[in-house]
Amino acid sequence: MNKKVLIIMGSHKSNGNSGWIVKKLARRMSLEGCGVDVLDINKLKINHCIDCDYCRQNYGKCVYEDDMTLVYQMMRNADSMIIVSPVYFNNVTSKLKVLIDRCQMIFMCDFAHQKPFVSKLNSEEKFGFLISLGGANAYENQFVGSELTVELLYRNLRMPLTGHFKYAGLDHEHIEDRATFFDEDMDGLVRKVLMR
Repeated sequence: MNKKVLIIMGSHKSNGNSGWIVKKLARRMSLEGCGVDVLDINKLKINHCIDCDYCRQNYGKCVYEDDMTLVYQMMRNADSMIIVSPVYFNNVTSKLKVLIDRCQMIFMCDFAHQKPFVSKLNSEEKFGFLISLGGANAYENQFVGSELTVELLYRNLRMPLTGHFKYAGLDHEHIEDRATFFDEDMDGLVRKVLMR
């Protein structure tokens, strides 16, 4: 059975470093026979979570009917997820954070309704990855905020954070200039997704 992989491009620039990585990953995953869905944060219309408690009272539903409806479905069906995002003030981008905050509905499925949002509960067959891109040169705790945020999202999807790939100093060069190093990292990611 083909693995279903969801890739979320979280940069505010569709054609920057994050976009380059997403295109390369999607092509590689497709060549390996995976079913690949790609979401570009810039093409999604997502309202902010307003903490209205609608999802607390209605299992698996949000008060808004916007592009998150599609995102929820893709998350539910994914065997693996890859989130690619620049680092903004030691966390994911603001647009991506809006998407993640709307996953409060997924948390509420467990917390308020005692029924997980996802049907695939075997976390040993699901893999979550984060690829973080820092403009500044490497410094202590540069990627910690992003990791904590994304790890919590994956936990609610019964998907462990399997790998976090961190690239700093990209204000001074394009990720493509590190293609050899990046390709080695991606080889390991692909092997994990395919359970080889």
